[in-house]
Amino acid sequence: MTLVRPWRKSDFKAIQQIAWETWAAAYGEFIPEEDRRDFHQSYYTTEKLQNLFNSRIVDGCVALAGDRVVGYSKTHWDTQRAEFFVTSLYVLPQFQKLKLGKQMLEFGIESARRFQTDRVWLGVMVENKPAIQWYVRQGFVFIESRPFTIGKTIIDDLIGYKLI
Repeated sequence: MTLVRPWRKSDFKAIQQIAWETWAAAYGEFIPEEDRRDFHQSYYTTEKLQNLFNSRIVDGCVALAGDRVVGYSKTHWDTQRAEFFVTSLYVLPQFQKLKLGKQMLEFGIESARRFQTDRVWLGVMVENKPAIQWYVRQGFVFIESRPFTIGKTIIDDLIGYKLI
């Protein structure tokens, strides 16, 4: 049985592991491990996750397969730009194709509605072609490219939105 629910503090270790494993699978061919490790250690510490968890403009959820956390998504309301972003959406490779990503995306869209916005934004690395194709199937339109830095690696990030 699969389920998506709001994240809990007790999920932090699983979230850290999911981010690490999915990055290796999705980005391993074009982002060196050292850069992925530096980024992970900067953004996925327990303290950083705690701060995000406590924020009123950040929301998160996890996907479960049985009682195991196998996916993670995080959203963020950008107060300066009045835009809602899906900033993370990861499912462990062996649990992809179970519609968990779609369920977590829907969770994020429900969060976006609280901010009375008409669209959800996100960025996807141009080299991550399977993710781009998946987001297009979910209704996202990509409109620009911006540089994104992970460690010493700079890669283009496609920026897109979905009307809700």
